[in-house]
Amino acid sequence: MKESIDFLKKNKFGNLATCDGNKPDTRPFEVAYISNEGLLFYVSSDTELCKQLKANPNICFCATNEKYDYLKVTGEISFSKKQEDKDKVLANSHFAKKVYESSGEDNMEVFCLSHGACMLHHHMDDNVTKESF
Repeated sequence: MKESIDFLKKNKFGNLATCDGNKPDTRPFEVAYISNEGLLFYVSSDTELCKQLKANPNICFCATNEKYDYLKVTGEISFSKKQEDKDKVLANSHFAKKVYESSGEDNMEVFCLSHGACMLHHHMDDNVTKESF
């Protein structure tokens, strides 16, 4: 798992896929905090994305580097009500700080991917590593 975490720390921006009913939906996204306990993301409570996540908590996050290596992480998220998780996100994400600096944290929701599967694909040598966490 160390190799996957190291990859994400260097490539924390990617695409987050969810479901809108029975249709896939994807958007650019950021892993806001990475630890051995899982990945933390954030969303505003008044968005379509938040509604999608509450209706279907299964996600896929995919990040790519400049060599076209990519890491795909899938699993079921859970929402966190812990202030310490909000603090971790705000301390580690420039974008979260910017968004919630002016509007306040009241509509900020943090979600966590604690368990799932990941696949790290090294494009040039076609080496694939699959892990569960």
